[in-house]
Amino acid sequence: MPGWNLRNRAAIVGVGYTPMLRSTDRSLGTIAVEAALAAIADAGLTREDIDGYIGMPNAPSPAARHLDGVDEISAVYLAAALGMKEPAWLMDQSGQPTGAVAAACHVVASGLCNYVLVLRTMYNPVGRRYQEASQTSAGGPLQYGLPYGVSGGIAMLAHWLQRYMHDYGATREALYSVVANDRRHARLNPVAYWRDKELTLDDYMNARPIYAPMCVFDCDIPVTAAGAVIVTTAERARDLRHPPAYVSGVANSLQPGSRIFEISGVARKDVQVAQIYDGFSPFVWNWLERLGYCGTGEAHLYTQDGRIGLGGETPINTFGGQLGEGRLHGMGHLREGVMQVMGRAGERQVPGVQHSLVVNGFVGSHPYFNLMLSRG
Repeated sequence: MPGWNLRNRAAIVGVGYTPMLRSTDRSLGTIAVEAALAAIADAGLTREDIDGYIGMPNAPSPAARHLDGVDEISAVYLAAALGMKEPAWLMDQSGQPTGAVAAACHVVASGLCNYVLVLRTMYNPVGRRYQEASQTSAGGPLQYGLPYGVSGGIAMLAHWLQRYMHDYGATREALYSVVANDRRHARLNPVAYWRDKELTLDDYMNARPIYAPMCVFDCDIPVTAAGAVIVTTAERARDLRHPPAYVSGVANSLQPGSRIFEISGVARKDVQVAQIYDGFSPFVWNWLERLGYCGTGEAHLYTQDGRIGLGGETPINTFGGQLGEGRLHGMGHLREGVMQVMGRAGERQVPGVQHSLVVNGFVGSHPYFNLMLSRG
């Protein structure tokens, strides 16, 4: 299998993010600009240095109004808000932040741009439930499923989990280990929504059911927040403020999970930390098996006894994941992967990180991308 032809030729050099807020009176535009300016400053740059932008404006909530600057932030809106003058590249895309980073790597490697800002914002509608929609108000395929309580990824994952539990003897008590791991790590993350909120096994087992066998704590919590990173070439990255996080491999989530190791040239055993997408807790079991960390039907055993915690064999979601931090559609995973490689994760830092895996998608959805980040 050939490697990625841009292996270690581009890097992430700055990170910016805002607190995860359940609701706020602030506009999403000001929150987006705050994260963007923080990332620019973190890289030791000025806004005049930024000549490219890639964002993900789509608001996935069925209750979204899709209003630019209100619950979505487009490239045109952000460029104007930052005062970008004649940027060489502007792009809105659907999907996850890792895909945007992959695109940014191509943009800087081509010489079109020097520094590309990648931004993801999420908006939790004030006064409306995140999934609040009816057959008449929902669009697309949702109009056929919502009247029967079938909505998006949770239905797909609940059906997968029911079969998994039946076939392999997994239990909800075992799944609690995934959620509890995220909550423990969230205590060390100053922007995490659930930072100071303990979750006991009794709390979890008696929680409000959402879609059997999943409860409310198996679902990430919608928040309003923004995260941003700066991508540039490896040559420019070496002269900036922080040790860069080089992008050593990109694989899409519809390829075999192990493909990221082949493409990046980084063996599974050489990865010190992994940020695995956890919009719903069963994703973690699914991905551990697809990535080859354990055999089929074994993930529910693999995640026990502290193996995926700090100090364990495979530290996962060291920032708390989306189950502990809040739903930023994978930007938190990307941010933490970068911070771990840079050695800047504070109390969450895994010693000696050379390679950090960021898994940012799930089976059955449109293609997302997984990244391998390396210290160089």
